[in-house]
Amino acid sequence: MFNDKEDKYRYIQNKLTYDVEPIFKYIKPNNNDKLSQMSGLDLQDLIILMDDFYLKLRSLLGFNQNITFGLELEFENAKKDQIDWQLRREFPNNDWQTRYDGSLDSGAEINSPILKDTKESWENLNKVCCITEPLASIGRNSGGHIHVGTQALGDNVNSWFNFMKMWSVYENVIFRFVYGTFLTARPSMSHYSMPIAKDLWKDYKRLKEKHANLDTIIHKISCRRYQAVNFGNVSAKFAHKFSPKNTIEFRCPNGSLDAVIWQNNVNLFVNMLCYCKSLNFNDDLVQKRRKLNLDKYAKLNWYDEIYLEQALEFCDMIFSNNFDKIYFLKQYLKSFEICENKEEYPKTHILTKK
Repeated sequence: MFNDKEDKYRYIQNKLTYDVEPIFKYIKPNNNDKLSQMSGLDLQDLIILMDDFYLKLRSLLGFNQNITFGLELEFENAKKDQIDWQLRREFPNNDWQTRYDGSLDSGAEINSPILKDTKESWENLNKVCCITEPLASIGRNSGGHIHVGTQALGDNVNSWFNFMKMWSVYENVIFRFVYGTFLTARPSMSHYSMPIAKDLWKDYKRLKEKHANLDTIIHKISCRRYQAVNFGNVSAKFAHKFSPKNTIEFRCPNGSLDAVIWQNNVNLFVNMLCYCKSLNFNDDLVQKRRKLNLDKYAKLNWYDEIYLEQALEFCDMIFSNNFDKIYFLKQYLKSFEICENKEEYPKTHILTKK
């Protein structure tokens, strides 16, 4: 029934949640229902149940153990010396390192070691967040960068083309999701992690027509660092296997000191990369969505809005179980709140329970 011990562990974990959460009595967590094809009334009932559901830190997400990732936790008004001292006490090997960040107000950031989807990794992340939260704050310009090892996507040219298409078409959905507990982008987003949907689609079309190889693709899309996805660390030669600094950097998430939000963001990016690599990639559906959207949503000001049909379609593609889909939709929908004043950098209602 299970491929490995981690599959079994995740099943048990989901089953425990199923036993106590009303939403998972309505929709079984380990099934893979097409939420985009639910009837209006069924979807309405699901959304009502979701409003009383809160995200919790999971022990495992179920990734293959060859997948690696790293985190950069940015924060402001930091009591850096106290944070340093507590981190050294908790992690004597100095695995989680703090440094100043001059782009922030009394800012600093913590860089994680190379992580895998293990219980220890998530517990350590939670410890780091709990240590830092009383001694810092998430300011208006704090980001939450996530590096994923390129082996998650591999060295097949088609996988990279799939990713370029997927990101270009669904960037508006991805951005609202990774705003985390906020309802809009941090003010520095347009400078340090600008949207790339339009440019990436143009690059895809040109490179596809030229039958470009992976070296050419990476050279073309890695020309700028300060964009939503930074490809500047990618080496085509080692794209298929682990190499410590060979990563795709997702720069668009807003900052957070909530381990649950970090875990949920990692889950989205890794699943998206793996989907683009898989034989199940639905090119027809992505191309159809591109024709429907064209470039009309490819502006940062539009990314605060909710695109429910598109979001359901997206999560049906990249996630293979209802549990992940509900975790995605809870953070994406944010109780259907919309930002009314960007200057206030507003937050949504509570999404998580620790």
